[in-house]
Amino acid sequence: MTTAEVVKRIDSSLFRAGMRRLAGACTVIASRGESGRAGLTATAVCSVSAEPARLLVCVNKSVFAHTVIVESGRLSVNVLAAHQEGIARRFAGMVANVAGEDRFLGEGTWREGKFGIPILEGTLVSFGCRVVEQIEAISHTVFTCEVVEVCCDEESTSPLVYFEGNFSQLEQEKIKNS
Repeated sequence: MTTAEVVKRIDSSLFRAGMRRLAGACTVIASRGESGRAGLTATAVCSVSAEPARLLVCVNKSVFAHTVIVESGRLSVNVLAAHQEGIARRFAGMVANVAGEDRFLGEGTWREGKFGIPILEGTLVSFGCRVVEQIEAISHTVFTCEVVEVCCDEESTSPLVYFEGNFSQLEQEKIKNS
């Protein structure tokens, strides 16, 4: 392979098409700062370590929630259940004339977690987090977060996933022990 082949960038539309094939858990990232509450729907979340409990969260710098996360140093990762597609759409900006604080109104119940972090009830799991590191990554910031609170809903078992530009449900078949 020549040096020219190594540094040649792929077409961004090809990359986006490939990433559409990567199914991801739908989450709502929420924060509260001096500017109020803000949130967004995201799939760019993953575990870093269990001890200490750490998550990695990627947020586009152009969204208002990014500013609130940076100013507060706190966020929640709310992993959505299949029945919460409306919430995912609202926080993704897919509902006309609904932005900012209005995203927290309507479907879904929010409570204040540790350190005032907004936590969505009825999710598969919600993680309250404190940002411990920020890495600038072109259009996004990668936040490494210390998990300070975990809230599981044992009743919700079907996750909401995002694949090929659509929200989908992933049903789990429970196997009974004989």
